[in-house]
Amino acid sequence: MGSGSCEVNSSMTLKLTHQRLEANRKNSVAGATATKQKFVEAYDANPSYCKQCNTKLPQDKKHNQFCSRSCSATFSNANKIGIEKKPRHPCAHCGAPTLNKYCSIACSANGRKKIKDPVKAKQHHRNRVREISANYRAKVKNQTPADADRKAIQEFYANCPEGYEVDHKIPISKGGLHTLSNLQYLTITENRKKSNKL
Repeated sequence: MGSGSCEVNSSMTLKLTHQRLEANRKNSVAGATATKQKFVEAYDANPSYCKQCNTKLPQDKKHNQFCSRSCSATFSNANKIGIEKKPRHPCAHCGAPTLNKYCSIACSANGRKKIKDPVKAKQHHRNRVREISANYRAKVKNQTPADADRKAIQEFYANCPEGYEVDHKIPISKGGLHTLSNLQYLTITENRKKSNKL
């Protein structure tokens, strides 16, 4: 090998100018667009179709069998052998066709109500609350000793700070007495948590 074959002539260096770079970029974009168009035309000549609805699949999804999950599920369910569709019957509340007893949560809530008329239901609720509070008052009355200082108990209730409630340390339902020594102030949340526990 001659010594001159490996030498590079410094005067032959290629100068890349801005115009030449711009021309190269345009040529590469044009080449990519032409190649893409060639593939699009080839796909349009022989496209793929969805097995269920027979719509043309986009080129980027040409290897898929279905255009959507819905079509896939419909196709799968239609071709399953031995699966019978469950008969639908009317909703127990509104009469719409459904697989269950009720067609929705709202129908279930309305259908399970014992008293359908809202005015009568409200009156029933008020009567129930009155009955419960009357029973409680009777228990309190029965469990208030004769020698209890009723005036002091009333003052204790009247002086209850805001955000607090009067609580029986030993609950009335557990046999506690309605006396001043058995009363205490608790916050609303503490009193709700305590309920009728000791």
